[in-house]
Amino acid sequence: MRRRFHVLPGGKSAAVGGALQPLRLYRAYSIAEMEKEDVTYYGVRVHWYRLDRAEPLTAVENLVAGYDKLDQITQRQALEEVLRYLTEEEVWGLRTYLRERHGLEVIAEEVPLPIEVPTGPFRSPYGEVFEFLELSEQPGYALPFRIWGYYSVRGCLSGPNVAKGVRFLQKALEKLKVTKNVSTKDLEGVIKALYFEEGLVVTARNRDGS
Repeated sequence: MRRRFHVLPGGKSAAVGGALQPLRLYRAYSIAEMEKEDVTYYGVRVHWYRLDRAEPLTAVENLVAGYDKLDQITQRQALEEVLRYLTEEEVWGLRTYLRERHGLEVIAEEVPLPIEVPTGPFRSPYGEVFEFLELSEQPGYALPFRIWGYYSVRGCLSGPNVAKGVRFLQKALEKLKVTKNVSTKDLEGVIKALYFEEGLVVTARNRDGS
């Protein structure tokens, strides 16, 4: 699924008298199809992060609000979080690489700085168990910094859901006595559009009625 690259503004300026450019960090992700155990998942959000940044780009006290007042565990989580965000230059490099190499687009959201409530990386309010995509370890990787991704297929449209949806539409057309022949590919397109635009998905009822 192709998405146009864009950067969403946010954060607080660190410029002084207009002479300095503020440090800006970004969360970056792509929407992709993913193969897992012979099942295709659609609309998977892959979150990209910098793996090999050893030190923050500026004093961590400038990146995390009240850093010196945090306990040691929260300080460590905060540091791990800010080390994984991308700069604008890194976002554009990743965008070019993914578009040319994998046909993926990158969406980037600016992180409001300083971070008010650090949570650490890979944190989800829904309790997903994330899987990791080792992008920089793949053959032909060309960026001068290491990028990995993490994702979950929870709640994503799957191949079996698409097949059930196609069967549903075929039966519905039969019931409506629609004689025009509609291809399976077109029906799959309708199922995907309903999922991405409306959040609708077809699941089969078990034979026991549940």
